[in-house]
Amino acid sequence: KAHWSDSQNKLQWQPLHYTLQTLKAAGLQRYNELTTKYKEYEDVVVEHRAMKEKQRIKTEQDERERKAATKLQAWWKGMMVRKGFGPYKKETKKGKKKGKKKGKKKGKK
Repeated sequence: KAHWSDSQNKLQWQPLHYTLQTLKAAGLQRYNELTTKYKEYEDVVVEHRAMKEKQRIKTEQDERERKAATKLQAWWKGMMVRKGFGPYKKETKKGKKKGKKKGKKKGKK
């Protein structure tokens, strides 16, 4: 009886072995291509997330600055009105006061 390792058997399995090695190499090459592509896409996603985070932080900062400016302007206008400065000057009456006389008041009894 012939053993599986004799030369006839080797010749029979060589084409199959070569085909499997070729498929393995092609599969490995495809795997490496997909791994490279995945890393590129992952880099794009990470970069996009970082950009969106920067935009969110900038938007929040702009909103805080807008609110602070509004509060400052309201405070300033309130001070101007209370103190009567600028366009909010208090009117002063010039001339004599009408209708009021000094002295005793007369009342009905």
